[in-house]
Amino acid sequence: MSGYFLRILYYLVVAFAIGTVAQYATGYSRQRIFTTFILGFIGVMAGDFVAYHFHLFDFRFFGISIMWSILGAVVFVLLFRLVRGQW
Repeated sequence: MSGYFLRILYYLVVAFAIGTVAQYATGYSRQRIFTTFILGFIGVMAGDFVAYHFHLFDFRFFGISIMWSILGAVVFVLLFRLVRGQW
């Protein structure tokens, strides 16, 4: 149980960091914590999915593909901005 909790906590910290990097990379200025978590988490999931299924080169940090997760988060932030009309 303790290992599972630490794994979830690790994913949340990495998702927040990747969401923050993606927001700064795209110039998205709304710094809400929940939005950053969601954008980062979706970016981590999308980037990991693409890297795994297309057998792309990646640098893994404790099981998370950092490079593709950041790229996935940036793409998702751009789509988020496009949908919300804040382009």
